[in-house]
Amino acid sequence: MAVSMTMSATNQPIKDRRWQQLSLRTKLFMASALLATSILLIAAVIINNLVVKQVRQQVQNEVENLLPVYDAAWEENARSLAAIGAMMANSSIAKTVFGNERAARDNATIHELMADLSSDSTARIDLTLISDGAGKVTFAELQGKAEHPINDLTGAREVAATQKQKQGFTIFDGALYQLVLTPILLQSGNTEYQNTLAVLGTGAELNRAVAKTIQQRIHSEVCFLIGDKIYASSFAPDAEKSLAQLLALPEIRRAEANKPIEVRINGISHLAFARQLVDFAGQRIGQVVMFRSLEQAGKLFRSISNLLLLLWTGSIAVAFVLSYLLAERITRPIDSLIQTTREVGSGNYDYQIKADTHGELGELARAFDQRRNSLKQTQTELLKRERLATIGQMAGSIIHDLRNPLATISTSAEILSREGIALERRQTLIESQLRASKRMQEMLFELLDFTRGKYNLHLARHSLSEIVERGVRGVNSQARRAGVLIETAVAAGIFVTVDAERLRRVFENLLVNAIQAMPDEKKERQILIRATCQEQTVRVDVIDNGTGVPAEIHERLFEPFVSHGKMGGTGLGLAIARGIIEAHAGSMGLEVTAQQETDFYFVLLLASDFPPQT
Repeated sequence: MAVSMTMSATNQPIKDRRWQQLSLRTKLFMASALLATSILLIAAVIINNLVVKQVRQQVQNEVENLLPVYDAAWEENARSLAAIGAMMANSSIAKTVFGNERAARDNATIHELMADLSSDSTARIDLTLISDGAGKVTFAELQGKAEHPINDLTGAREVAATQKQKQGFTIFDGALYQLVLTPILLQSGNTEYQNTLAVLGTGAELNRAVAKTIQQRIHSEVCFLIGDKIYASSFAPDAEKSLAQLLALPEIRRAEANKPIEVRINGISHLAFARQLVDFAGQRIGQVVMFRSLEQAGKLFRSISNLLLLLWTGSIAVAFVLSYLLAERITRPIDSLIQTTREVGSGNYDYQIKADTHGELGELARAFDQRRNSLKQTQTELLKRERLATIGQMAGSIIHDLRNPLATISTSAEILSREGIALERRQTLIESQLRASKRMQEMLFELLDFTRGKYNLHLARHSLSEIVERGVRGVNSQARRAGVLIETAVAAGIFVTVDAERLRRVFENLLVNAIQAMPDEKKERQILIRATCQEQTVRVDVIDNGTGVPAEIHERLFEPFVSHGKMGGTGLGLAIARGIIEAHAGSMGLEVTAQQETDFYFVLLLASDFPPQT
């Protein structure tokens, strides 16, 4: 028990012990300071979150306001390409060339025609395409150089049929273009199919220059994607390396202007959202992703946070000073109360309270003084009652344990007083009286040792199986009357260094408890004594299939005067048994087996230093 208490104290958290050692003044100061700090911290967090929310909402509004400017940039590029296409398509020379079947098939003639017509335009044209009304491309030129024509131009057939311009995006030779298709008509305003001579495509590549132009218009970085790869962007080349990893995330490509996501590029936060780039058939061929920098918003947020931190630090300092002054004023009168409490706690009930206090503390002082007088009056009475109660419990225990031996002696004496008893019968009765007297003497010495908390052991090397058999023989008659079968599983080669007589008493106590706890209605009543060697120790289990012991009294069952399941039990048997085992440097406990059986066990050291008995 002493070892257990020492380990418990050692395992107690150090911070708990330190807190308990603090004075009330320090605790009150720390509590009030912590409360003030928590309130100020919560207020700072709330204000900070409101500021962040406000700043973010402002940036969100700016992002949503980018869309009209972004759309206007594309529309402006489309109008420029459409104007060039309309100028070239309405040229009389173009109508003449494409009205002539032979000239319309001569790429050299068309190249010279396109060069002449585009020379009058200041707009940049990177791609020029010519297709017939069915959409078959007959001429393709990329930045003034002839290219292998593609087989089909999506959208050309619709433009030829409607005889109206149409703009979209396309990929030609691995490059991304904004393209405008313009019909070349023989007669202006005629909507019949045969009047469309050809379809002219004028396009501009979505390169870094276009990205820079849009970036300047919307004050946000721009990136053009084909699939998951960057085609062009307004970012610096070194930033595109980290950008490529971010753009591989599907969340960015699905983000919209009203629900952008926040990403970090080169240590700077941005809000990102994407818009689709579709071809003339309405199919997505790429994306444009826009990144709105939060650097300015971050600077504003940091300046506000720094100001809040400064105000919070000042408020905390003021709160600490006020908390200390408040704790000092409240706890000063308590010092005298503490001194009085210590005197009363040490038994000096005549010590007078010297605190001159008012209010609640004054009421506390007067109430404590009344309690002191009451304690003084009741202390003597409580001590008397406690002694009488202890004496009563001990007397009950002694009477309970001595009842059977006394009954044996009185019965034998009554029989011996009769005449005509055979000599052999008389000798048997006398031996029975001697055994009962010896048993009473052992019980009284055992009880005396228990009350003193010290056992005088006569240690010797003994066979554990022999001690078990002696203990079983002592309760055999009681077990037979109760219909309980006792089985033993103890190997003959197990030796322990013990006081054999006291260990036998332990077995008898455990077996008697198990027999008395067996319910009458149970058909099969069994007790098993089992021994298992474990390195330098042996564990002995006494298992019964009775009603069991409630879990809430498992630990208390070994305390004095605690009993369960026994008629007239006083609860000293298990306490004495544990005391004997612990005097042998062993331990005793209680477990419940997998079959819900009760297992009282104890562990002893195996004999090693004592020679075998002769």
